[in-house]
Amino acid sequence: MIKSLADFSRIAGEKGPKKLAVLAPEDEEFMKAVRISWEMGYIEPVLIGNEEKMERVAEKVGFDIGKFRKIPGTDQQAISDLGIAMLFSGELPIVSKGQIPTSYVYRSIIRQEAKIGSGMTVSVVTFWEIPGVDHLVAFTDTGVNIKPDLKAKREIVSNAVFVYHLMGYPRPKIAVLSGQREVGGILPSCRDFLALKKAAASGDFGECEVVDATSFAGILLGGGVRMKDYGAVRLEGMPHILVVPCLDTGNIICKLDFFLDVTRSSLVATSRGPVCVPARSDFSENIVQQIAMCVVLADRMEKGV
Repeated sequence: MIKSLADFSRIAGEKGPKKLAVLAPEDEEFMKAVRISWEMGYIEPVLIGNEEKMERVAEKVGFDIGKFRKIPGTDQQAISDLGIAMLFSGELPIVSKGQIPTSYVYRSIIRQEAKIGSGMTVSVVTFWEIPGVDHLVAFTDTGVNIKPDLKAKREIVSNAVFVYHLMGYPRPKIAVLSGQREVGGILPSCRDFLALKKAAASGDFGECEVVDATSFAGILLGGGVRMKDYGAVRLEGMPHILVVPCLDTGNIICKLDFFLDVTRSSLVATSRGPVCVPARSDFSENIVQQIAMCVVLADRMEKGV
């Protein structure tokens, strides 16, 4: 069972190197992350992008990329389309974005999923490593679905449960986050919580459990406990997966790592393998961690875990 980001790093060193298509590594932080990931034995990079820019930044970070396959390209959507097509064709097991807008990558994945008729709703799973919690905690969807309806949320839950099963959790716990109000009727996100809890109980997502709490107060404090009773906080009660009501909520929450003592790591789980989607603000160390995570999950998908 993978309980920490360090577990991902350790296992990636044992299971690599795996071929990784890197989309436009034309920035020093991204290229440095590729260099470190290769030195750690995680990956063998396939570099797609502007050759002149890639050579320039590689020289700046002390990385000889002459030995690796390079595919020239300048159009960002074409670069993304090519890398994702290589993943879906089975040519390589992992893709990572570099200095390229994530929207291009999402568009490429959605097109490929539609092409093969998988029916899969693309979603981003963002992990937090939280001191005092003995497992990684994931927020989803934090990047693709702007205002998902119940059908999309079912797919979002299914994707996250699939990832946790790959990580070795036989029955992950899920909290469907929602606000509540006393007047004006039940909120749509609360109706979705009730429907998703029923679906999970029926086995629609495989082995998992949707907990009763829909707020952090309910999750960490339990019923009837006032927020000022800080000693009542129970970190051991933190679920594995937190389903957010909309993209705004998920994206804002997950990037609170800039202020909190947590470490963030994200990926897109496609039907053919993981896609690494680091933020443009991420430093190389964090990007390396996300690549390691994708190496491990790709290995387990290949082996049918």
